[in-house]
Amino acid sequence: MKRSFIVITALALSSALIFAAGKDKAKKSKSAKKAKAPEFVRVESKTFVMGNNEEHETEHEAWVSEFYICTHEVTQEEYKRIMKKNPSKHKGKNLPVENVSWYDAIEYCNRLSLAEGYTPCYTEGFEYDICADGYRLPTETEWEFAARGGNISQGFTYSGSDDAESVAWYMENSGDKSHEVMAKKANELGIYDMSGNVAEWCWDWYGDYPSEREDIDPTGPSSGEERIIRGGSYGYSIDNCSSTFRNSNRPDYSDSSTGFRVVRSGPRG
Repeated sequence: MKRSFIVITALALSSALIFAAGKDKAKKSKSAKKAKAPEFVRVESKTFVMGNNEEHETEHEAWVSEFYICTHEVTQEEYKRIMKKNPSKHKGKNLPVENVSWYDAIEYCNRLSLAEGYTPCYTEGFEYDICADGYRLPTETEWEFAARGGNISQGFTYSGSDDAESVAWYMENSGDKSHEVMAKKANELGIYDMSGNVAEWCWDWYGDYPSEREDIDPTGPSSGEERIIRGGSYGYSIDNCSSTFRNSNRPDYSDSSTGFRVVRSGPRG
């Protein structure tokens, strides 16, 4: 009970701080210089088989509605433009931002939405409207579907190839540091670095996969202690950079090998 109380209190405090900051920025965003919009690719809707039994992650059918995903991980230049700071260990404007928590990623999404004139997806209490037109983190299902190549997937182990060297920065080739985004080969959809470079926060709480088909646009468990992280990083072994490998950590956790990318929802029903 004591641990649950601490977790809930921390979540409530983080929520209040983040959304108070967002509201403070909202008044300024109208007069602020419009941020350069990230580049996105369209991911068409489809049912696909998610998971990997060989990794002890139950294979199951999942349906994903159309959405748009950024071609690259959020860069330090992009993050600093919106957040006015750069927490990254490895500095460089075209390097992916890292050393950011899940909370930081949520705040960035809302502030970027306001800067671009869109409706923020996240509300106080960390609920979100998947139909809002603002920027957000991908769900785990969206992330995996995009990493696999969407409707034109060729079934590669890594995002874009069975040859990790051509698409990923990982432990054996990274020199223990992140690299500029889009330096490796893109996957079938034209998305870069979904295997390796920095690991990426997703929206979902961590939980076991279902044994049967999930609902349309699943968003994971309704509660938990850790948020999903996908893709592996420059510090991961090659086995942990596949399109199906799962990881997770506390939402307040940050390190120099974890960043994120943003998505926007497409038309819904």
